[in-house]
Amino acid sequence: MRVGADSCIDIPAVLLQSEAAVAGQNPNATVALIVLALCASGMIVWKRLLRCPADALGRVPSDPLLGVLAMLLFLVVGSIAASLVGALEGVATIDADYLRLLRGAGGNLAQLLVALAVIGSMWFVRVSETRVSATRIVFSGVIAFLLVTPIVAVAAFVINLIQVALGAPPAPEVAHETLSIMKAKEDTLFTMLTLAHVVILVPLAEEAGWRGLLQPSMRRIGVGALGACATTALLFTLVHWSVLAPEARSAGLVMLFILGFALSVLRERTGGIVAPAILHGLFNGANVALTLSGP
Repeated sequence: MRVGADSCIDIPAVLLQSEAAVAGQNPNATVALIVLALCASGMIVWKRLLRCPADALGRVPSDPLLGVLAMLLFLVVGSIAASLVGALEGVATIDADYLRLLRGAGGNLAQLLVALAVIGSMWFVRVSETRVSATRIVFSGVIAFLLVTPIVAVAAFVINLIQVALGAPPAPEVAHETLSIMKAKEDTLFTMLTLAHVVILVPLAEEAGWRGLLQPSMRRIGVGALGACATTALLFTLVHWSVLAPEARSAGLVMLFILGFALSVLRERTGGIVAPAILHGLFNGANVALTLSGP
């Protein structure tokens, strides 16, 4: 059972599996482009994205232990809800792939409801009067998507080249289990339901948990902004281990960490989960689109 683990990380796997990329044709030009892209992206991100307020914004737990317990409840409730939905297999004839999708959606919905209830409760308090406008929140999420996606793609490209150079097989064209099932099934209804799941429900649920419950709890303990971002991103990355194909795990974990770190920085900068959810949803949607457009 895999609950809340449907964040997609296949952009580089789709874009970078050309024969030229794998075979390393014109290596000097490739290396030059990689270096330039890394330098340019790094400078932009450092100036535009990594600056976090010294003090936490938004709602944080009145006691950090409450936030940690809420995060554990978030994970447990998701698993229970997914198990209950999975029990439908014994009472109704449901396609296995549809049932898997329903399990994920049921678990994510339960997680989202729990996280939002806790964040809005008396156990969470607003620690700053600073409020970010809705326009800036949306703008931040979209701009972060445009900045982070090329960095993720370059990172995966470099790791794939290193794997091939060391004699390991290149990453598969579609590295994430959810997208692999969707592509193989070629079912319009299933594709639309998967798109709604990974673009809307998964981002909202995962951001409400990781960036809405866990990250503010670390800030409440006294962990600095970037330390809380890095820790949250690392745990977020490791949770997705099981949905990555073994050949794609090295690149996938790096890609997820970069994405997770950007999501966490957005939480620090905007004081809420809406901007991270926008970035997350756009990123997942781009992965679905690229998967469907592939051969």
